[in-house]
This record gives sequence, structure tokens and C-alpha cells, in this order.
Amino acid sequence: MAELRDEIAQEVTGLQAEITAALQGLDSIDGIDEDDPQHAAAFARLVQAGNALLKYEAQVPVRLEQPHLEVSAKSFTVALWAHVACAVLLGVAAGLGWISGGWAFFALVQLIGTSVFYTAGQKPLPGKHRQLRHAAAVLGVASVAVPLLAFGVLPWWVWLLPLLCWASGYGLASEASGASARKAKA
Repeated sequence: MAELRDEIAQEVTGLQAEITAALQGLDSIDGIDEDDPQHAAAFARLVQAGNALLKYEAQVPVRLEQPHLEVSAKSFTVALWAHVACAVLLGVAAGLGWISGGWAFFALVQLIGTSVFYTAGQKPLPGKHRQLRHAAAVLGVASVAVPLLAFGVLPWWVWLLPLLCWASGYGLASEASGASARKAKA
């Protein structure tokens, strides 16, 4: 992160130096009439240098947020893979007869649900990507709770926990990618 900040500072310093050079160029032709093409060219250079700095500075917050966004996306991806692994293992356990066969259907539903979560969390927005971390956490809770329910470790009424986790995980992932805002605009 420090390297990124240093890189940004160097870029800004370079763009500021271009503005200073353009100002000096404009000052060097101080006695020339404003209608002169040389004056217009020097002024255009100053405006262009200023616009380049403004454009770059508008991109700085997104560049600073990028490493954090990548961590959020990776944590969500890991949680999704854990969710898939849980569903596959649940199906295998049902196939081997360790748990009732009805859990195989539930494993299939969970796999389909994982693809829905993936779709909801794609392309997180820079300002809202941290919601993916929360979505990853609640999917992790669901991934642990479902096998414990299947093997009878947890009582039946704990079914509310994975249901709440899936609903809130989908909501958080949708919010992170702005899907809910896009639907509201439509």
C-alpha cells in the first residue's frame, strides 16, 4: 500500500511540474498580445496540464481502494468454494448412506444457490466491496451449520440460522455489486 501511495505521489508531482512548466511558458511570453497564436498555444498547454491533473486526482480514490477490493472479492470467492465443497460433501454423505437420501436434493439446491450468490457478488463497487466480506462470513456460518444439521448435531429449529445466513448473504452480495441499486433504477 505504501508503494501505491508513493507511486501516486510521484505521478501527482510530475503532473504538477507540467503545470508549473506551462505557467512558466505563459509567463515567458508575457508581453505578447492574447490574440497571438503563441499565447493561445501556451494557454492551451496550461489548461491541458491542469485537466490532466484533475483527471488523475479523480482516479486516486479508486486506485487506493483497489487492493482492498481484491481482498474482499477473494474472501467471497473462498467462501463460495467452501459452500460448494459443503454441498458436494453433503451429497456424497447422502450417497453413502451416512445421512438420509433427501439431503442429496438439498445439496443440489445448495449448489444452485451458490451460483446465485456468485452472480450477485460479481463486480463489486469500490465503495461497497466490504459487504462481500460480511457475505463471506455469513456463508461460512451456513456452510458449517448445514452439515451439523444433517448429521443431527444441532437441533432442527437451528434451520433458521442457515436460512437467515443465505438471505443476508445474498442481500450483502447484491448490495456490494450494486445489483439492488440497478434494479431500483429499472
